[in-house]
Amino acid sequence: MAEIRMSEIVNKAFIPFWKASNSHKYLKHVAKGGRGSGKSAHIGFKLIKDMMKYPVTTLCIRKVGNTLSESVFEQLKEAINIMGVESFWDIKKSPLQLTYLPRGNKIIFRGADDPSKIKSIKMAKFPVAFLWIEELAEFKTEDEVTTIENSVLRAELPDGLFYAFYYSYNPPKRKQSWVNKKYETQFIPQNTIVHHSTYLDNPHISKAFREEANEVKENKEFKYRWEYLGEPIGSGVVPFDNLVFRDISDEEISSFDNIRQGCDWGYAVDPVAFIRLHYDKTRRKIYIIDEYYGVKKSNRELSFHLHKKKYNTINTTADSAEPKSISEMKTFECKFTGARKGPGSVEFGEKWLDDLNEIIIDPKRTPNTAREFESIDYQTDKDGNVKAKLEDKDNHSIDATRYALERDMVKKELEFLK
Repeated sequence: MAEIRMSEIVNKAFIPFWKASNSHKYLKHVAKGGRGSGKSAHIGFKLIKDMMKYPVTTLCIRKVGNTLSESVFEQLKEAINIMGVESFWDIKKSPLQLTYLPRGNKIIFRGADDPSKIKSIKMAKFPVAFLWIEELAEFKTEDEVTTIENSVLRAELPDGLFYAFYYSYNPPKRKQSWVNKKYETQFIPQNTIVHHSTYLDNPHISKAFREEANEVKENKEFKYRWEYLGEPIGSGVVPFDNLVFRDISDEEISSFDNIRQGCDWGYAVDPVAFIRLHYDKTRRKIYIIDEYYGVKKSNRELSFHLHKKKYNTINTTADSAEPKSISEMKTFECKFTGARKGPGSVEFGEKWLDDLNEIIIDPKRTPNTAREFESIDYQTDKDGNVKAKLEDKDNHSIDATRYALERDMVKKELEFLK
């Protein structure tokens, strides 16, 4: 079989992914998306091509070792076959191993049942420079993956070689999953490229697959969005679908004249979260324009910040569960009042925010606030039924936002906020 040109194999939707990986600009190449999108196939093509070009070793990882032979190993074998380069490769199943015959460098496979065992891998002649972690979402924590990455990034490579890490996965349903929080975000590290694809991008997907997808789309919208479009739908109901992430200019801020400030207390484990926003009542929009956020931040440190920014003379509504902190802030000449509380106040405040036309957040000015709003999800009961209340974790800036706007939330039946 004749060797096939890559232009005949690469789907149009994956051209940006290939260009990014060919540039050697990024260490991490993340391919995520729905079922049947072709993401694993394209990583397979890329690794086979580059293994034939560079004298390095590739390490392929899955969380559970016994899943390798029927997944990533078969994917690479298929890539070799489709590319028409079978004569250049020796394929062994015990142990799993693919060897590029003209040079002798190999693709090796390991399970990460114990990530620390990856540290023992040493290749004297051809350094481990390429890494593929398939089904990244199978890992319970980011620390497990970091251990593997650091085991590979142990030494400087010879001139002309480079490290390239590839990750493929279907996004988990829960937004609070570490992998969603890392890659479904406004804050992608500079050394990382993220590519999202679906079966709609795959011209080679079967007619039967498309018919099945259409059937699910027709009858189970959320299942379709999660499994086929690769959306982390969370509980199935999206909190704050009114979020707008964009730059807020200094010129805009200079025109804001309806300022609100809120504070959620924290110290040892939970962060203190102070936010400053503008409320456009006519257009029913808020602009979150500044924050102070961090653990082990004392009230004195917070007061220094507010004085420095000249925020101390504007009232800040804070969680009334800590009256001593409110009193202390007053002694530091910062204007603070406690938020009111009442049954149902939290749910009402969250619903009020969700009902705004827009919540505009500048991720550069308020990165922690942006992260919390984009990753929060609704609580569910033990049967998976959605509750009308947000998860009570990683929501400190959201609470501070509610406090800041309590006087604008008109609700006679309730005294709020928590």
